[in-house]
Amino acid sequence: MKALKMTKLHSLAMAAALCCGAFSGTSHAADAAVTPTLNTGAERIAGQVAAPVQPVTLQEYLRIVVQNQPALAADRMQLDLAKADSKTAATFSNPVAHYSSKRGEKEWGVEQAIPIFGQRGMRIENARLGEQAAAANSDVAVATTLSDAAHAFNELLVAQQRYQVWLAARDELDKAGFIVKGQIEAGTRSRYDGARLNLQQAQMSMQVSKAQAALRDAAARVASIAALPQWKVRVEGSLQATDLRKAPAYDQLWSTAQTQLPSLRASQAELDRARQKIKLEQREALPTTSFGLSRIRNSVDGSFNQVGVSVEIPLFDRRQGPIERAKVEADQAELRRDAAVLAAQSELQRALQQLSLRRTAVRDYEKEGLAQIAPLHQMAQDAYKLGKGTILELIDALGSINEHRLEHLELVKDMLDAEWEVRQASGDLPQVQP
Repeated sequence: MKALKMTKLHSLAMAAALCCGAFSGTSHAADAAVTPTLNTGAERIAGQVAAPVQPVTLQEYLRIVVQNQPALAADRMQLDLAKADSKTAATFSNPVAHYSSKRGEKEWGVEQAIPIFGQRGMRIENARLGEQAAAANSDVAVATTLSDAAHAFNELLVAQQRYQVWLAARDELDKAGFIVKGQIEAGTRSRYDGARLNLQQAQMSMQVSKAQAALRDAAARVASIAALPQWKVRVEGSLQATDLRKAPAYDQLWSTAQTQLPSLRASQAELDRARQKIKLEQREALPTTSFGLSRIRNSVDGSFNQVGVSVEIPLFDRRQGPIERAKVEADQAELRRDAAVLAAQSELQRALQQLSLRRTAVRDYEKEGLAQIAPLHQMAQDAYKLGKGTILELIDALGSINEHRLEHLELVKDMLDAEWEVRQASGDLPQVQP
C-alpha cells in the first residue's frame, strides 16, 4: 500500500511538473508569437517612404500614397490569400491509416483518395482565376485611393496659390495705403479715408489668416492620405489649361478603358471565375475513388496483402444544389459586368463633357476677365491720385481685382479635377509600384 501511495504521489508530481512546463512553454510561445508581429510592424513602418522636404509633383505624391497606405497594403494581401487557396487546391488529401485486431487475425493498412476525374485540375484552375480576381479587386482599391489623393493634391495646389493671391492683395492694399497717407498729409484727403483704409487692412489680415488656415488644412489632408501625418507637405504643378484640340476622342479613350479600367477588369475576372466554378461543381459531382492496401496476418491462412478500391455512389446527392447555385452566381456576375460597362461608358462621357466645359471656362475667363485686371488697377490708382475717385472706389477696385483672381483659381481647380476624372474614367492611371 505504501508503495502504491508513493507511486501515486510520484505520478501527481510528474503531472504537476508537466503542467507547469506546459504553461511555461505556452507563455514563451506567446512571447515568441508577439515578437515577430511587433518586428513586422516596425519593419513596415521603417519601410515607408520618408516625407520629402522639397515640393512633390502629382506622380511623386501618388507613389508615396501607394507605398505608405496601410489600407492598400491590407488590400494587396488578398492576393496572398488567393495564392494560399491555390496551394490548397493543388494539395492531395492525406492518406488514412487503419489497424484492427481480433482473435486469430490482425490487419493494418493505408487508404488514399485520388480524384481521377480531373477534380484537382478544376480546383487549381478555379484558384488561379481567384488570384486574378483578387489582383483586379486590389487595383480597384488602389484606383479609389488614388482618386481621393489626386483631388486632395489639386485642392492643396490651388490652396497654395490662393494664399499667395491673398498675400499679393494685402501688399497691394498696403501700397495703396502709402498713396492715401500721402494724400492726407498733403491736405487733399480727409482722415476718413485713412480710417476706412485701416478698417479694410484689418479685414484683409483676417482673410489672409483664413487662407493660411485653409492651406494648412489642405496640407494636413494630403499628408494624412499619404500616411505621413507630420509631413509639412508642399506640392507643385501646372495651373494652365491645355489645348482643347489635343484632347483625345471618346472612341480612342474607350478602347483603352476596356482593357485598363480596374473596375472592368475586376468585374470580368469575377465573371470568369464564376463560370469556371460551374465546371468545377459539375466535376465535383463525380465521385472520388479511394485506393487501399492492407496487410493481413491470419492464424489459419498466414500473412497476405489485400488491395481494395472504394467509390462513393452518387445516388441521392449529385451536387444539384451547388451546381445550380454556381449557375445563378455566374448570371449575377454577368449582370454586374454589364452594369460596370454601362457605368464606365456613362462616366467617361460625363468626364469628357465636364473637362471640355471646364477648360473652355478657364480660357474664356483668362481672355476676358484677367486681361482687364492690370488696366483696372492702374486706372483706380490714377483716379484716386487725381482726386477723381473716392477711397471707397479704390477699395472696391482692389477688392474686385482680388475676387477675379480667386474666381479664376476656382475655375482652375474644377478643371484640374475634371482632367483627373477623365484619366480615371479611361483607366489612364499612373503606374506606381508599392
